[in-house]
Amino acid sequence: MYPESLERIIREVAEKTTEELESSFSRFIEDLRERVGREREEVSKTVVSFLEDLEKKSNMIRSRILSLTQVKIRGMKLETIERCVENVIRKMLEEIDIKARRGELNNVLEKMLEEAVEIVGGNHVKIYTNTFLKDSLKKISENVSSKKNIKIEVRDEPVETVFGLVARSLDDSISYDNRIEVRIERLKPAIRKIVASMLT
Repeated sequence: MYPESLERIIREVAEKTTEELESSFSRFIEDLRERVGREREEVSKTVVSFLEDLEKKSNMIRSRILSLTQVKIRGMKLETIERCVENVIRKMLEEIDIKARRGELNNVLEKMLEEAVEIVGGNHVKIYTNTFLKDSLKKISENVSSKKNIKIEVRDEPVETVFGLVARSLDDSISYDNRIEVRIERLKPAIRKIVASMLT
């Protein structure tokens, strides 16, 4: 074989091998690009999903914190209202005590006595009050006793009250508590409502 023929064969084989290598390399590069594209897409989806989950969790935490804060604020508001209600009641009782000691509320005490004997009924009613009001109530009871034509007995055993009285039938089967503390307790929801409207 002549050297020219050998050289030509070698060149042809080399060219063919080079073409095959280039073609194979091109396919490899293309395949690699496709894989990288798919991986990038998967990573992108994973990141988006992760960020969405993070946003959801963040919103849930934010919502929970907001809800807990609102509950705490509501609780603090209710505590404030209760403190205000207790202060209002305390000041009312202090004012009533001062006026009662001056004898300014004897007409109110008389009405409370009339109401109590009316509710207890019968022709003999026992009355209990605090030590300070006992003398005033004895005088008032004489007037009510003659008006109502019943016997009113003001007993020595004191009851704890700032102002008012407790009335009982002679056999203790009927009792009516007409102390100011009991009346205020019944008024508490209305006082609470007024205080709440002032705080909003």
